[in-house]
Amino acid sequence: MSNRNIVVDRLRALAMLGVLGIHIGPFVFASSTPRLDLFLLFQVFTRFAVPSFFFISGYGLFCNDALHRPFHYFNFIKKHLITVGLPYFVWSFFYIAMWQWEDMYRPDRSFSVSVLIVKFLLGEGCYHIYFMVILLYFYFSMPFWRRLVRWISEKSAAGIGASLSVLAALQILLYQWSATYWNYPPWTQGHAMIIRLLNERMNYLPLFYGFIFVLGGVCAIHEKKIRSWLQCHFTSSLGVFLLSCAVLVWKFKQYVLAGIPLEDIPAKYMTQLTPEGLLYTVCWLLFFSAALEKLENRVDEEGADLAEKKSESRRSFLDVLSEYSMIIYLIHPLFLYYWLQWFQLLGFSIAQVPVVVFYVLVLVTSLLAGVVIHKLAKKSRPVGLALLGRQPK
Repeated sequence: MSNRNIVVDRLRALAMLGVLGIHIGPFVFASSTPRLDLFLLFQVFTRFAVPSFFFISGYGLFCNDALHRPFHYFNFIKKHLITVGLPYFVWSFFYIAMWQWEDMYRPDRSFSVSVLIVKFLLGEGCYHIYFMVILLYFYFSMPFWRRLVRWISEKSAAGIGASLSVLAALQILLYQWSATYWNYPPWTQGHAMIIRLLNERMNYLPLFYGFIFVLGGVCAIHEKKIRSWLQCHFTSSLGVFLLSCAVLVWKFKQYVLAGIPLEDIPAKYMTQLTPEGLLYTVCWLLFFSAALEKLENRVDEEGADLAEKKSESRRSFLDVLSEYSMIIYLIHPLFLYYWLQWFQLLGFSIAQVPVVVFYVLVLVTSLLAGVVIHKLAKKSRPVGLALLGRQPK
Protein backbone atom coordinates (compact mmCIF):
# COMPACT_ATOMS: atom_id res chain seq x y z
CA MET A 1 0.00 0.00 0.00
CA SER A 2 1.54 3.29 -0.97
CA ASN A 3 -0.86 5.39 1.08
CA ARG A 4 -1.26 3.37 4.23
CA ASN A 5 -4.47 3.39 6.19
CA ILE A 6 -3.28 3.56 9.80
CA VAL A 7 -6.63 2.22 11.03
CA VAL A 8 -6.18 -0.97 9.01
CA ASP A 9 -2.59 -1.27 10.23
CA ARG A 10 -3.81 -1.11 13.82
CA LEU A 11 -6.55 -3.64 13.12
CA ARG A 12 -3.73 -5.97 12.09
CA ALA A 13 -2.14 -5.53 15.51
CA LEU A 14 -5.43 -6.30 17.26
CA ALA A 15 -6.00 -9.36 15.08
CA MET A 16 -2.54 -10.64 15.96
CA LEU A 17 -3.37 -10.22 19.66
CA GLY A 18 -6.52 -12.23 19.03
CA VAL A 19 -4.56 -15.09 17.44
CA LEU A 20 -2.35 -15.27 20.52
CA GLY A 21 -5.48 -15.37 22.66
CA ILE A 22 -6.87 -18.34 20.72
CA HIS A 23 -3.66 -20.30 21.25
CA ILE A 24 -3.29 -19.35 24.93
CA GLY A 25 -6.98 -20.08 25.59
CA PRO A 26 -6.66 -23.88 26.00
CA PHE A 27 -4.48 -23.24 29.06
CA VAL A 28 -7.06 -21.17 30.96
CA PHE A 29 -8.41 -24.03 33.04
CA ALA A 30 -4.93 -25.49 33.54
CA SER A 31 -3.61 -22.17 34.86
CA SER A 32 -3.90 -20.65 38.34
CA THR A 33 -6.86 -18.57 37.07
CA PRO A 34 -9.37 -21.17 35.77
CA ARG A 35 -12.19 -18.66 35.30
CA LEU A 36 -15.05 -18.84 32.84
CA ASP A 37 -14.79 -15.13 31.94
CA LEU A 38 -11.15 -15.59 30.93
CA PHE A 39 -12.08 -18.67 28.91
CA LEU A 40 -14.70 -16.62 27.06
CA LEU A 41 -12.22 -13.80 26.52
CA PHE A 42 -9.42 -15.98 25.15
CA GLN A 43 -11.39 -18.70 23.37
CA VAL A 44 -14.67 -17.15 22.26
CA PHE A 45 -14.23 -13.38 21.90
CA THR A 46 -11.00 -13.86 19.92
CA ARG A 47 -12.75 -15.66 17.06
CA PHE A 48 -12.57 -12.48 14.97
CA ALA A 49 -8.80 -12.85 14.54
CA VAL A 50 -8.26 -15.14 11.53
CA PRO A 51 -11.14 -13.73 9.41
CA SER A 52 -9.90 -10.22 10.21
CA PHE A 53 -6.56 -11.05 8.63
CA PHE A 54 -8.40 -12.01 5.43
CA PHE A 55 -10.34 -8.74 5.60
CA ILE A 56 -7.06 -6.84 5.94
CA SER A 57 -5.53 -8.82 3.08
CA GLY A 58 -8.52 -8.08 0.87
CA TYR A 59 -8.24 -4.40 1.73
CA GLY A 60 -4.52 -4.37 0.95
CA LEU A 61 -4.99 -5.96 -2.46
CA PHE A 62 -7.70 -3.52 -3.58
CA CYS A 63 -6.66 -0.23 -1.98
CA ASN A 64 -5.11 2.69 -3.87
CA ASP A 65 -7.39 2.26 -6.86
CA ALA A 66 -6.01 -1.21 -7.63
CA LEU A 67 -8.89 -2.18 -9.93
CA HIS A 68 -8.02 0.64 -12.30
CA ARG A 69 -4.35 -0.22 -12.54
CA PRO A 70 -2.92 -2.90 -14.85
CA PHE A 71 -3.03 -6.40 -13.41
CA HIS A 72 -0.39 -8.85 -14.60
CA TYR A 73 -1.23 -12.25 -13.15
CA PHE A 74 2.17 -13.92 -13.37
CA ASN A 75 4.01 -10.91 -11.96
CA PHE A 76 1.44 -10.78 -9.18
CA ILE A 77 1.93 -14.47 -8.35
CA LYS A 78 5.71 -14.14 -8.49
CA LYS A 79 5.64 -11.22 -6.06
CA HIS A 80 3.40 -12.95 -3.52
CA LEU A 81 5.21 -16.27 -3.75
CA ILE A 82 8.15 -14.30 -2.37
CA THR A 83 6.31 -12.13 0.18
CA VAL A 84 4.06 -14.91 1.53
CA GLY A 85 5.05 -18.21 -0.04
CA LEU A 86 8.75 -18.13 0.82
CA PRO A 87 8.33 -17.38 4.56
CA TYR A 88 5.48 -19.89 4.66
CA PHE A 89 7.73 -22.69 3.40
CA VAL A 90 10.67 -21.64 5.58
CA TRP A 91 8.63 -21.47 8.80
CA SER A 92 6.68 -24.62 7.95
CA PHE A 93 9.89 -26.54 7.43
CA PHE A 94 11.25 -25.12 10.69
CA TYR A 95 8.26 -26.33 12.71
CA ILE A 96 8.15 -29.68 10.94
CA ALA A 97 11.84 -30.20 11.70
CA MET A 98 11.24 -29.30 15.34
CA TRP A 99 8.12 -31.24 16.15
CA GLN A 100 7.06 -33.51 13.29
CA TRP A 101 10.22 -34.92 11.76
CA GLU A 102 9.44 -38.46 12.84
CA ASP A 103 6.22 -38.25 10.83
CA MET A 104 8.33 -38.00 7.68
CA TYR A 105 9.54 -41.59 7.99
CA ARG A 106 7.77 -44.73 6.85
CA PRO A 107 7.70 -47.85 9.04
CA ASP A 108 10.82 -49.08 7.20
CA ARG A 109 12.55 -45.78 8.18
CA SER A 110 12.71 -44.51 4.60
CA PHE A 111 12.00 -40.81 4.21
CA SER A 112 8.57 -39.92 2.74
CA VAL A 113 8.72 -36.88 0.50
CA SER A 114 4.98 -37.20 -0.21
CA VAL A 115 4.12 -36.72 3.47
CA LEU A 116 6.25 -33.59 3.55
CA ILE A 117 4.58 -32.23 0.41
CA VAL A 118 1.10 -32.87 1.82
CA LYS A 119 2.00 -31.02 5.00
CA PHE A 120 3.13 -28.04 2.93
CA LEU A 121 0.02 -28.12 0.74
CA LEU A 122 -2.38 -28.30 3.70
CA GLY A 123 -0.64 -25.91 6.07
CA GLU A 124 0.16 -28.60 8.61
CA GLY A 125 3.65 -27.41 9.49
CA CYS A 126 2.16 -25.94 12.67
CA TYR A 127 -1.32 -25.36 14.03
CA HIS A 128 -1.38 -21.62 13.22
CA ILE A 129 0.10 -21.49 9.75
CA TYR A 130 -2.84 -22.69 7.63
CA PHE A 131 -3.86 -19.04 7.26
CA MET A 132 -0.95 -18.47 4.86
CA VAL A 133 -1.99 -21.44 2.70
CA ILE A 134 -5.50 -20.07 2.29
CA LEU A 135 -4.01 -16.66 1.50
CA LEU A 136 -1.85 -18.20 -1.22
CA TYR A 137 -4.91 -19.83 -2.77
CA PHE A 138 -6.62 -16.43 -2.71
CA TYR A 139 -3.66 -15.11 -4.71
CA PHE A 140 -3.79 -17.98 -7.21
CA SER A 141 -7.51 -17.32 -7.82
CA MET A 142 -7.15 -13.52 -7.82
CA PRO A 143 -8.71 -12.93 -11.28
CA PHE A 144 -11.98 -14.36 -9.96
CA TRP A 145 -11.94 -12.19 -6.83
CA ARG A 146 -11.10 -9.06 -8.84
CA ARG A 147 -14.12 -9.62 -11.08
CA LEU A 148 -16.38 -10.26 -8.09
CA VAL A 149 -15.18 -7.20 -6.16
CA ARG A 150 -15.51 -5.02 -9.26
CA TRP A 151 -19.04 -6.28 -9.94
CA ILE A 152 -20.17 -5.62 -6.37
CA SER A 153 -18.41 -2.26 -6.00
CA GLU A 154 -20.03 -0.79 -9.10
CA LYS A 155 -23.49 -1.13 -7.56
CA SER A 156 -25.36 1.43 -5.48
CA ALA A 157 -25.03 1.42 -1.69
CA ALA A 158 -28.18 -0.70 -1.42
CA GLY A 159 -26.92 -3.02 -4.14
CA ILE A 160 -23.57 -3.45 -2.41
CA GLY A 161 -25.31 -4.26 0.86
CA ALA A 162 -27.60 -6.78 -0.80
CA SER A 163 -24.76 -8.42 -2.73
CA LEU A 164 -22.58 -8.74 0.36
CA SER A 165 -25.52 -10.16 2.31
CA VAL A 166 -26.09 -12.81 -0.36
CA LEU A 167 -22.39 -13.63 -0.40
CA ALA A 168 -22.36 -14.00 3.39
CA ALA A 169 -25.42 -16.26 3.25
CA LEU A 170 -23.79 -18.43 0.57
CA GLN A 171 -20.65 -18.75 2.66
CA ILE A 172 -22.66 -19.81 5.72
CA LEU A 173 -24.59 -22.34 3.64
CA LEU A 174 -21.32 -23.70 2.25
CA TYR A 175 -19.92 -24.09 5.77
CA GLN A 176 -23.04 -25.75 7.15
CA TRP A 177 -23.32 -28.11 4.20
CA SER A 178 -19.63 -28.95 4.43
CA ALA A 179 -19.78 -29.51 8.20
CA THR A 180 -23.08 -31.40 8.30
CA TYR A 181 -24.07 -32.96 5.02
CA TRP A 182 -20.75 -33.88 3.48
CA ASN A 183 -20.55 -37.42 2.10
CA TYR A 184 -17.54 -38.66 0.16
CA PRO A 185 -18.19 -40.34 -3.21
CA PRO A 186 -17.66 -44.11 -3.13
CA TRP A 187 -14.75 -43.92 -5.61
CA THR A 188 -12.64 -42.04 -3.02
CA GLN A 189 -12.42 -45.10 -0.77
CA GLY A 190 -8.94 -46.53 -0.79
CA HIS A 191 -7.33 -43.26 -1.95
CA ALA A 192 -5.69 -41.95 1.22
CA MET A 193 -4.41 -38.75 -0.39
CA ILE A 194 -7.84 -37.76 -1.73
CA ILE A 195 -9.50 -38.53 1.62
CA ARG A 196 -6.87 -36.36 3.33
CA LEU A 197 -7.55 -33.45 0.97
CA LEU A 198 -11.29 -33.75 1.55
CA ASN A 199 -10.90 -33.94 5.33
CA GLU A 200 -8.73 -30.83 5.46
CA ARG A 201 -10.77 -28.77 2.96
CA MET A 202 -11.34 -25.87 5.37
CA ASN A 203 -7.58 -25.45 5.81
CA TYR A 204 -6.90 -24.52 2.21
CA LEU A 205 -10.09 -23.63 0.30
CA PRO A 206 -10.51 -19.82 0.18
CA LEU A 207 -14.27 -20.06 -0.43
CA PHE A 208 -14.86 -20.47 3.31
CA TYR A 209 -13.46 -16.95 3.82
CA GLY A 210 -14.57 -15.43 0.54
CA PHE A 211 -17.14 -13.05 2.03
CA ILE A 212 -14.79 -11.40 4.51
CA PHE A 213 -12.04 -11.12 1.86
CA VAL A 214 -14.42 -9.46 -0.61
CA LEU A 215 -15.71 -7.21 2.16
CA GLY A 216 -12.16 -5.95 2.68
CA GLY A 217 -11.80 -5.29 -1.03
CA VAL A 218 -15.10 -3.40 -1.27
CA CYS A 219 -14.17 -1.31 1.78
CA ALA A 220 -10.84 -0.44 0.14
CA ILE A 221 -12.55 0.76 -3.03
CA HIS A 222 -15.05 2.90 -1.11
CA GLU A 223 -12.59 3.83 1.64
CA LYS A 224 -13.36 7.56 1.88
CA LYS A 225 -17.11 7.08 2.16
CA ILE A 226 -16.77 4.27 4.68
CA ARG A 227 -14.29 6.15 6.86
CA SER A 228 -16.57 9.17 6.83
CA TRP A 229 -19.51 6.98 7.85
CA LEU A 230 -17.53 5.35 10.65
CA GLN A 231 -16.58 8.73 12.08
CA CYS A 232 -20.28 9.56 12.51
CA HIS A 233 -21.48 6.21 13.84
CA PHE A 234 -19.24 5.24 16.73
CA THR A 235 -22.10 4.84 19.22
CA SER A 236 -24.26 2.74 16.92
CA SER A 237 -21.29 0.53 16.01
CA LEU A 238 -20.65 -0.02 19.72
CA GLY A 239 -24.28 -1.03 20.20
CA VAL A 240 -24.15 -3.52 17.34
CA PHE A 241 -20.86 -4.95 18.62
CA LEU A 242 -22.25 -5.45 22.14
CA LEU A 243 -25.30 -7.13 20.64
CA SER A 244 -23.08 -9.57 18.73
CA CYS A 245 -21.19 -10.29 21.98
CA ALA A 246 -24.51 -11.06 23.65
CA VAL A 247 -25.37 -13.46 20.83
CA LEU A 248 -22.06 -15.28 21.36
CA VAL A 249 -22.63 -15.57 25.11
CA TRP A 250 -26.20 -16.81 24.57
CA LYS A 251 -25.03 -19.40 22.03
CA PHE A 252 -22.23 -20.50 24.35
CA LYS A 253 -24.73 -20.93 27.18
CA GLN A 254 -26.93 -23.10 24.97
CA TYR A 255 -24.05 -25.46 24.25
CA VAL A 256 -23.11 -25.60 27.94
CA LEU A 257 -26.70 -26.47 28.89
CA ALA A 258 -26.63 -29.19 26.22
CA GLY A 259 -23.79 -30.84 28.13
CA ILE A 260 -21.01 -30.18 25.64
CA PRO A 261 -17.55 -29.93 27.28
CA LEU A 262 -16.38 -26.33 27.55
CA GLU A 263 -13.12 -26.98 25.72
CA ASP A 264 -14.98 -28.39 22.69
CA ILE A 265 -17.40 -25.50 22.21
CA PRO A 266 -15.11 -22.87 20.62
CA ALA A 267 -13.19 -25.21 18.34
CA LYS A 268 -16.02 -27.49 17.20
CA TYR A 269 -19.30 -25.61 17.61
CA MET A 270 -18.58 -21.85 17.66
CA THR A 271 -15.88 -21.33 15.08
CA GLN A 272 -15.46 -18.11 13.11
CA LEU A 273 -17.30 -19.76 10.20
CA THR A 274 -20.59 -20.28 12.03
CA PRO A 275 -23.39 -17.70 11.56
CA GLU A 276 -22.79 -16.22 15.03
CA GLY A 277 -19.04 -16.25 14.43
CA LEU A 278 -19.35 -14.41 11.13
CA LEU A 279 -21.77 -11.90 12.65
CA TYR A 280 -19.38 -11.25 15.52
CA THR A 281 -16.42 -10.80 13.15
CA VAL A 282 -18.24 -8.20 11.05
CA CYS A 283 -19.44 -6.34 14.15
CA TRP A 284 -15.95 -6.48 15.66
CA LEU A 285 -14.46 -4.98 12.50
CA LEU A 286 -17.18 -2.33 12.42
CA PHE A 287 -16.72 -1.23 16.03
CA PHE A 288 -12.93 -1.29 16.23
CA SER A 289 -12.63 0.48 12.87
CA ALA A 290 -14.93 3.18 14.21
CA ALA A 291 -13.04 3.34 17.51
CA LEU A 292 -9.67 3.66 15.79
CA GLU A 293 -11.08 6.30 13.45
CA LYS A 294 -12.31 8.23 16.48
CA LEU A 295 -8.86 8.07 18.08
CA GLU A 296 -7.19 9.18 14.87
CA ASN A 297 -9.60 12.11 14.50
CA ARG A 298 -8.86 13.20 18.04
CA VAL A 299 -5.17 13.25 17.20
CA ASP A 300 -5.83 15.36 14.10
CA GLU A 301 -7.99 17.82 16.04
CA GLU A 302 -5.36 18.32 18.75
CA GLY A 303 -2.72 19.28 16.23
CA ALA A 304 0.31 17.36 15.09
CA ASP A 305 2.82 18.54 17.72
CA LEU A 306 0.52 18.30 20.73
CA ALA A 307 -0.95 15.02 19.54
CA GLU A 308 2.50 13.50 19.17
CA LYS A 309 3.25 14.20 22.81
CA LYS A 310 -0.12 13.11 24.17
CA SER A 311 -0.57 9.95 22.15
CA GLU A 312 2.99 8.63 21.89
CA SER A 313 2.33 5.64 24.14
CA ARG A 314 -0.89 4.71 22.35
CA ARG A 315 0.71 4.99 18.92
CA SER A 316 3.78 3.14 20.06
CA PHE A 317 1.80 0.20 21.43
CA LEU A 318 -0.43 -0.43 18.41
CA ASP A 319 2.00 0.69 15.74
CA VAL A 320 4.90 -1.37 17.08
CA LEU A 321 2.66 -4.42 17.32
CA SER A 322 1.46 -3.78 13.79
CA GLU A 323 5.01 -3.44 12.49
CA TYR A 324 6.03 -6.77 14.02
CA SER A 325 2.66 -8.51 13.74
CA MET A 326 3.72 -10.97 11.05
CA ILE A 327 6.84 -12.19 12.84
CA ILE A 328 4.96 -12.39 16.17
CA TYR A 329 2.29 -14.44 14.42
CA LEU A 330 4.87 -16.77 12.92
CA ILE A 331 7.11 -17.26 15.96
CA HIS A 332 4.76 -17.23 18.96
CA PRO A 333 4.09 -21.03 19.00
CA LEU A 334 7.79 -21.50 19.65
CA PHE A 335 7.71 -19.30 22.76
CA LEU A 336 4.41 -20.76 23.90
CA TYR A 337 6.08 -24.18 23.87
CA TYR A 338 9.30 -23.04 25.51
CA TRP A 339 7.63 -21.06 28.29
CA LEU A 340 5.91 -24.28 29.37
CA GLN A 341 9.36 -25.89 29.48
CA TRP A 342 10.92 -22.93 31.28
CA PHE A 343 8.23 -22.99 33.96
CA GLN A 344 9.27 -26.54 34.78
CA LEU A 345 12.96 -25.59 34.87
CA LEU A 346 12.10 -22.78 37.28
CA GLY A 347 10.37 -25.24 39.57
CA PHE A 348 6.70 -24.62 38.92
CA SER A 349 4.01 -25.48 36.39
CA ILE A 350 1.34 -23.72 34.36
CA ALA A 351 -1.07 -24.46 37.23
CA GLN A 352 0.78 -21.82 39.26
CA VAL A 353 0.78 -19.16 36.53
CA PRO A 354 -2.14 -16.78 35.82
CA VAL A 355 -3.15 -17.20 32.20
CA VAL A 356 -2.89 -13.44 31.57
CA VAL A 357 0.74 -13.53 32.72
CA PHE A 358 1.37 -16.48 30.40
CA TYR A 359 -0.17 -14.49 27.54
CA VAL A 360 1.99 -11.43 28.25
CA LEU A 361 5.16 -13.53 28.51
CA VAL A 362 4.53 -15.17 25.14
CA LEU A 363 3.67 -11.82 23.54
CA VAL A 364 6.67 -9.92 24.93
CA THR A 365 9.23 -12.61 24.11
CA SER A 366 7.78 -13.04 20.62
CA LEU A 367 7.96 -9.28 20.12
CA LEU A 368 11.57 -9.12 21.32
CA ALA A 369 12.51 -11.99 19.02
CA GLY A 370 10.72 -10.17 16.22
CA VAL A 371 12.75 -7.01 16.83
CA VAL A 372 15.98 -9.05 16.64
CA ILE A 373 14.87 -10.79 13.43
CA HIS A 374 13.92 -7.46 11.85
CA LYS A 375 17.35 -6.04 12.68
CA LEU A 376 19.02 -9.06 11.12
CA ALA A 377 16.75 -8.78 8.09
CA LYS A 378 17.69 -5.12 7.60
CA LYS A 379 21.34 -6.15 7.33
CA SER A 380 20.77 -9.27 5.25
CA ARG A 381 18.30 -9.38 2.38
CA PRO A 382 18.27 -13.23 2.21
CA VAL A 383 17.33 -13.39 5.91
CA GLY A 384 14.53 -10.86 5.37
CA LEU A 385 13.14 -12.70 2.34
CA ALA A 386 13.31 -16.10 4.02
CA LEU A 387 11.76 -15.15 7.36
CA LEU A 388 9.59 -12.14 6.48
CA GLY A 389 9.13 -12.21 2.71
CA ARG A 390 10.74 -8.77 2.49
CA GLN A 391 13.63 -6.70 3.72
CA PRO A 392 12.42 -4.15 6.31
CA LYS A 393 13.39 -0.53 5.70
